[in-house]
Order: sequence, then structure tokens, then C-alpha cells
Amino acid sequence: MAGRMHALLVAAFAVLIAGCAQHAAQTAASATAATAGGTPGDVARGADVFRANCAVCHTATGAAGGVGPSLEHEKQRKSYAQTVARIEEPDPPMPKLYPAPLSQKDVADVAAYVQSL
Repeated sequence: MAGRMHALLVAAFAVLIAGCAQHAAQTAASATAATAGGTPGDVARGADVFRANCAVCHTATGAAGGVGPSLEHEKQRKSYAQTVARIEEPDPPMPKLYPAPLSQKDVADVAAYVQSL
């Protein structure tokens, strides 16, 4: 009975370690994508969030003509990580929309969309 309990504990520990290793690998992959200029956000969802929250100033397509600056070719001016940082901590007169009404997922998705313009 003690041997069986020991085997179960060892198996449970192995599963726990494997799960932690998988999570660490996924986190590292996301960080690598963001630093390598990748965009871990969802561009299509970001377009929807952008239209609902940002289009008032930046136009629906992020093009010139709104109160805010054009966001076309933003990828040439800022990395994905810099775009996220700008959305999270904007300079006035851009309103601070994070952490509410925008969630971290919303910010990631909007940044991915802006990087696609």
C-alpha cells in the first residue's frame, strides 16, 4: 500500500512538473514573439475593439483625417511591445482606456491590429 501511494505521488508530481514546463515554454514563446516583432494578439478581434474604442479619434481604419494621428505604417515606427506600452500608458490627449474599459487581451489585440495597418 505504501509503495502504491508513493508511486501515485511520484506520478502526480511528474504531471505537475510537466504542466509547469509546458506553461513556461508557452510564456517564453509569447515573449519571444513579442520581442521579435511578432504580434501575439488577434488582428481581427483587434479591429473590432479598435472600431468600438479608438475610431472616434483615429478613424475606423486608423488613416489620417481624425483628431488623432494616422496609425498607418505604425509597425515601421514602433514595435509591437512599444505599441502595447503606448496603449497602456498613453500621452495626453490620448485617453487612458486600460485597464478599463480595455482588458489586457483587448490591448494585445488592438496592438496587433494597429501593427497590421
